[in-house]
Amino acid sequence: VWRAFFPKAMPRRFFLKATLRPEKEQAYIDEHDNIYPEVSKGLRSAGVINLHIWKEALQLFMLIEMEDDKDLSVFGEGSDYRKSSPRVVEWEDKMATEFHSGWTQIEEIHSSDNWK
Repeated sequence: VWRAFFPKAMPRRFFLKATLRPEKEQAYIDEHDNIYPEVSKGLRSAGVINLHIWKEALQLFMLIEMEDDKDLSVFGEGSDYRKSSPRVVEWEDKMATEFHSGWTQIEEIHSSDNWK
């Protein structure tokens, strides 16, 4: 039914969480205010349409909207995204070691997309 209103496929959404290291809050924000151009280009090339990060105390929450034929595997080790630039590897390693210890995907259990 929704395709009558949206001829393009709906983006896939992924929601993730991570715990920010104490005392790293402002540095994390500053880093994301100055994301490397190679990272944003690599994310777009990997199929990311939108990426949002929220913070509550030390909890980080990320929503990624991707092209409908893509999933989170496009970010994994050895992926085209990671091979796209040494700056991408530098960024991802820096985020996962200095600021948090990685993202955990949260399972979606309900969506209004499925309402009839």
